[in-house]
Amino acid sequence: MKNIVILFIALFCFITPESRGMIEAHTTTAVTAPEEEQTALRHHVEELCKYPRYGATITKARDYIANHFRNAGWEVSLQKFTTSDGETHYNVCALRRGKNDTRYIIGAHYDACDIGSEGINQGADDNASAVAALLELASALPAEQQPLHTIELVAWACEEPPWFGTADMGSAHHAAACNKEKVLGLICLEMLGYYSDEPDSQPAFFPGYKLLLPTVGNFIAIVGDPASRELSVDVLAHLRQNMPTARINLPFTHDTELYFSDHRNYYPLGIPSVMITDTALLRNPNYHETSDTPDTLDYNRLALVTRGVIRAVRALSYGN
Repeated sequence: MKNIVILFIALFCFITPESRGMIEAHTTTAVTAPEEEQTALRHHVEELCKYPRYGATITKARDYIANHFRNAGWEVSLQKFTTSDGETHYNVCALRRGKNDTRYIIGAHYDACDIGSEGINQGADDNASAVAALLELASALPAEQQPLHTIELVAWACEEPPWFGTADMGSAHHAAACNKEKVLGLICLEMLGYYSDEPDSQPAFFPGYKLLLPTVGNFIAIVGDPASRELSVDVLAHLRQNMPTARINLPFTHDTELYFSDHRNYYPLGIPSVMITDTALLRNPNYHETSDTPDTLDYNRLALVTRGVIRAVRALSYGN
């Protein structure tokens, strides 16, 4: 009861007539995406899951991503960095130069968690599903049309342990190198492919949240801090067209699921930063397990989320 009271006090403090609240949910009925969109995403996920995305074989995923970006007409570069253990890693960056140098960054981490002696983790949802959406975004944005704002797509390395939460994260290196004054917003894609229509299949983010958010795990969530509300609402407008969608804009703290991805390294710089997620470990029982395989994903809903991301990025960067 105490947690619920604290939650509602916090909500009262943040709600204004202009904000329409910091938590909202929309129960739009999901439609069926064209088969070719689902097939393209499944192909990416299966290719990314052929080899472990950690250790020596992570180079295969890196090459796959870089080649796809190039084939889609993007200017591709590898951002090299060294972690504190002396290892060399690379973020894969793709640029579509706009009419001005202000930019939006859209990214997804491409490494998977090494679960050691427990077996091989294919990491289908975490995070091949989000990388697949990033690759389809790259294909969908027209090379012949120059955006108003520069678009940077990034596949980050070193999101998973032992690097998570440290300065060794690929996104920490990328954030430190970017010109924060020129970045209009950051969209982080984190686990987009696992859904359930079973009753009570969605655990709450925090005690009391189930009074405000769906209890069925068939929705996609947009997570940001209060300063990122405008970007969150812009993204929401496009995702909610075909999918049940929830928006959460609350202060981040290090020990909550709201903070558990690469956006954590951008918002402290004053960059509006949101995470789009299927709620990851809260919903998906295969998180960091050998059972996180391509056959467990819902490719129709993954395609619908990808459509929403494409629409959002087009609207933000091209103005259409």
